[in-house]
Amino acid sequence: MTASPLAGPLLRAENLTMRFGGITAVKQVALTVNPGEIVGLIGPNGAGKTTCFNMLTGFYTPTEGRVFFRGTDITSHKPHAIARLGLIRSFQKTNVMKRLTVFENVLTGHYMAGRQSLLATFFPGATVRRAEREARESASAIVETMGLSRRMNAPASLLSCGELRLLEVAVALAAKPTLLMLDEPAAGLNSHEAGVFGETLKTLVGTAVQSLLIVEHNMELVMGVCDRIVVLNFGQMLAEGEPRAILSNPKVAEAYLGKAAA
Repeated sequence: MTASPLAGPLLRAENLTMRFGGITAVKQVALTVNPGEIVGLIGPNGAGKTTCFNMLTGFYTPTEGRVFFRGTDITSHKPHAIARLGLIRSFQKTNVMKRLTVFENVLTGHYMAGRQSLLATFFPGATVRRAEREARESASAIVETMGLSRRMNAPASLLSCGELRLLEVAVALAAKPTLLMLDEPAAGLNSHEAGVFGETLKTLVGTAVQSLLIVEHNMELVMGVCDRIVVLNFGQMLAEGEPRAILSNPKVAEAYLGKAAA
């Protein structure tokens, strides 16, 4: 179950700026993610997308600007504290354990997000046993949601690239995110796999999560699943709008192709 909808944005970033020495990687970026939305963050290589992700999730502290999640200022929070609030992210590099089965990977995601004390783990009472049962039931449900039921007991090392991407999202869902942020989730997928993956992502909003924020280079996937798209170029916001408007924006075409759209 997700939290009840908010009156305002789920995530709000104001004037995010990140400098590394004399280099400004991101400059005065402002973005929002509303409950029920899938938002895409796109741009050419080096545009500042992952730097923005790192600021939003506490891995970088912005040089300037603020980040608010569910109305709370989280700008100076550590990544683990932000994750416990329900803002969960994935990384470009796979986060699955290849020797474990699909089910075991998702179950491990539950344990990583768990709040049981070490003492309770070694001397489990009724509460711990109930939590264990609920974690296993939840892990099974997540595997089914991600379309991996047939691979439930297969080692992750035997999965296809598309299945691995689905499993990565499943592991992230085990942490019970309110907002899930995915960094290049379709990397390495062929056209068919990306299509299946995109359709699965759309089913998550309003069921497993309130909203999604996606950094992705696969424009077909972005245009097919996102309600709104934010475009970065050279660390600054270039455009924002619905997919159709972004697709026809000459500034966006110029940023990607090096020339204005005809």
